[in-house]
Amino acid sequence: MNGPGSDAGLSRRQFQHAALWSAAALTGLALTGAHPMAAPVPAPPGAVGPPALVLDGNPRFQFQPITPVPDQLRLGSLHDVWASSNYITYTDCVVTYVGGGDFVLTGEEQAIVDVIAQAGGDVSDGRVAYLTTVAASTRMDPRRLAARLAELGAPVVRGSLALAPDAPQARLFLDWLSGNG
Repeated sequence: MNGPGSDAGLSRRQFQHAALWSAAALTGLALTGAHPMAAPVPAPPGAVGPPALVLDGNPRFQFQPITPVPDQLRLGSLHDVWASSNYITYTDCVVTYVGGGDFVLTGEEQAIVDVIAQAGGDVSDGRVAYLTTVAASTRMDPRRLAARLAELGAPVVRGSLALAPDAPQARLFLDWLSGNG
């Protein structure tokens, strides 16, 4: 026998725990508008991936989710935000630079700012444009998503898709762009 409770597989408790997390993940996907069987969102041209977490041994960014649940932890990456068990409660996220020294964009970060500029966005302060784009890539309240994307504008949405094409809300961003951008 190679099922739950056998020595060769997961224990019954491990199996139940894994099943619970799988159910929670599927519920979270449903609430974010993502679908576990949906085709992956194609990476737009120029996609460079999530920001570097550490540069020269120092953390670069801190993510503070906005949620009705008090005392949320500060997270260290986009992937930490997306993987959080409280992800579906997040209505927004504040991203701050916490690296040592002055905030100077890396080559990958500048590439995202260039995407925003090419789409006609305001990049007069590239650092602000970049942090705004990273925050947009975390999670927005689905009830206000269209309004929030309109506030940010198509250039930031394009930058977010270049930065994080695998974000849970990326498909919704693409859908919004098809009608607005």
